[in-house]
Formats: sequence, C-alpha cells, structure tokens
Amino acid sequence: MKNSELLLRLPSSLKGLDRQRHYVLSLLTQKTPCPNCGTLQDFFEGAGIEIDDWEDRAGGTPCRCVSCGRGLIYVVPMFAILARRAWFWELIPISPKDGGAS
Repeated sequence: MKNSELLLRLPSSLKGLDRQRHYVLSLLTQKTPCPNCGTLQDFFEGAGIEIDDWEDRAGGTPCRCVSCGRGLIYVVPMFAILARRAWFWELIPISPKDGGAS
C-alpha cells in the first residue's frame, strides 16, 4: 500500500505496522516552522519528495527549508507528551571552514 493510500485510511481499520506507519505519516504531514526564517513546512516539503517516495531508513532524509535554503534535521522529542509539538526542525550547524554555507 502506498503512503498516500495508507494516510487516507482510518487508523482503527489498520493493524500492526500499517497502523504505526499511519501514525508517523500523519505526524510528518504537520507543518512546523523553520527555526531560521519561520516558514511553515511539513517534512515532505523540507525533504523535497512526494509522500509516496519516502521510506523510513537509517541515516534519515536530508532536508532544506523551502524558503531560506538552510539545512534542516527533523527531531522527535524523547518525551513527546511534554513537548509542545510531536516533532520540530533543528538547524544543521554551519561549518566555519565551509565559508558560512550550509
């Protein structure tokens, strides 16, 4: 089942891994502000991919702000219950030897 099809299903109609995938996909479609410029974007916009092209894999997916171009990392808080959001963007640090480019 494609990610977009899975997201359209009711969570109660899903079992096991599909239910977990649905939960993660629904979180990643929530728009979160870029910490550099404040532009709201969801994970898929930041990654520059369509929802059906995403696979959760080790190493993560490289992301950039669609507005300012800064490199971003998506972060899931360890204690999501205490956090204000289910996930948020964090800036990739700029290396001084890169001349300020991210």
